Amino acid sequence: MKRVYIGPKQITIENTYFFDYSITLFGDNSSKNKSYTTNTLEHVLEFEYWNPDNNLREINVYNDLLKDINEPLEIMAHDPKIVSQCQLPPNSKIICQNSKELIELLNNKIKTRKLMQNLVPMLEYTYVLGKEFNYDKLSPENKTLVVQHPIGSGGAKTFLCTKENSEELKNKLLSDETYTISTYLENNTPYNIHCIISKDQIEVFPPSMQELDITDKIEYIGSFYDIEIPKNIKEKFITYTAKICHKLQELGYRGVLGIDFISDGKELYFIEINPRFQGSTRQLDKILIDNNLPSIFEYNYRAFNNEEMPSTKKLKNSMYN
Repeated sequence: MKRVYIGPKQITIENTYFFDYSITLFGDNSSKNKSYTTNTLEHVLEFEYWNPDNNLREINVYNDLLKDINEPLEIMAHDPKIVSQCQLPPNSKIICQNSKELIELLNNKIKTRKLMQNLVPMLEYTYVLGKEFNYDKLSPENKTLVVQHPIGSGGAKTFLCTKENSEELKNKLLSDETYTISTYLENNTPYNIHCIISKDQIEVFPPSMQELDITDKIEYIGSFYDIEIPKNIKEKFITYTAKICHKLQELGYRGVLGIDFISDGKELYFIEINPRFQGSTRQLDKILIDNNLPSIFEYNYRAFNNEEMPSTKKLKNSMYN
């Protein structure tokens, strides 16, 4: 049975030999890849694939690429929630998949923050319906607000609100949907960290600093791994990440996930959990392979099978160094 990766980009797995081939939105459409487009410039795609509103369009692309495949496959998905809704070849199966209920919980930012409440530090949040959004009441001191829908990724549905654009933003909000509101933390440093959870083991990888495009929205555009993290923040990374991962382990979560934090230099604040591979997975995978460690995809596979995973504590930029 062949092992196949399904996700947005072929380059995500370019450093590993773990897969026989891939099915992607972007790729070279070779014998090792079936792709929607061979153009790697993302703006040529007709939709923002990272926006959950476009999940069905992404599923339809994968279905079209899968329709002529008849052989049984073992499929590892970039986002199992999306690929589990695809029309898979006969006798094929998705491997490394958590329960639908647990994924829905972790994909909901409001529910996840309530789950982690009193466990790790987080910003102060207010919850309001879109139709009840009132900038003057929410920010009497005219501070910039972060307005976020509970379901989103890559920055989709995360807005920056000021006095000047508040009315325009209100018109974009769904009237009966609940949004989280927080005061924008000026001069913050955004971080993301990969973790792998098995029944008996937790592996925490070096964190990356996120590059964000900040206008009236906050969108993820890249990551940096070769970074210096202050000692006090490293210590908080170790403590908070361990607490979060042990909580998820107790809930039965297995495999890869990403945790987003932001720091003001003194404290590290939990933002959200991404129960899937990350935008920076390709970069991390290269670091692992260059250090003679298994691919992140093999770590994921081992976690679901409760096989021993090599320690990553001695990697450059590890929090433990």
